[in-house]
Amino acid sequence: NKRRNHGDDREQFVIDSEDTVYRYVCPGRKIGSVIGRGGEIVKQLRVETKAKIRIGETVPGCEERVVTIYSPSDETNAVEGGGNYVSPAQDALFKVHDRVVAEDFHGDQDDDGGQQVTAKLLVPSDQIGCVIGKGGSIVQNIRSETGAQIRILKDDHLPLCALSSDELVQVNWMKIFSITFSEPFQFLFFWFMNVIVYQGK
Repeated sequence: NKRRNHGDDREQFVIDSEDTVYRYVCPGRKIGSVIGRGGEIVKQLRVETKAKIRIGETVPGCEERVVTIYSPSDETNAVEGGGNYVSPAQDALFKVHDRVVAEDFHGDQDDDGGQQVTAKLLVPSDQIGCVIGKGGSIVQNIRSETGAQIRILKDDHLPLCALSSDELVQVNWMKIFSITFSEPFQFLFFWFMNVIVYQGK
């Protein structure tokens, strides 16, 4: 089917139990920013990051789609402009997110020249405690360090593209022009490292 060319040869996408996996929730209207014409953008992202990126199918009645990003847990990529290393999956996650929000750069700015940015990830319910921390300590620390607002949603608040065993981590922050779109997002994941990870089965 020529209309479903996502650069996605499904036999190549087998998730190992030891892989690092992220499930990013992308607005359906923005999915073209990730896929590109004929799948050219997602193919380029796979080459650049060495991560696997799988575009989820459209779910009837749902305005969002799941982008599954994964890589072997023992592989690392250097982060541009710093001495940090992340997994190929994390590297791809940052790049996918930047592509999704980039086209909104000129919209919804506040009086201080900032712009609201949102990121959403699906997390298995049995791992959400590691995200929140005891008494909400991890979430509170990240809020203090980044100014980001973090919400954990479940049950009736989940998008239709989620699994019944999922919870949704939603991160909102104000993007200032001198800061990259992903800076609080990257800080969040340097902090959590592999906490917000879905281990493949």
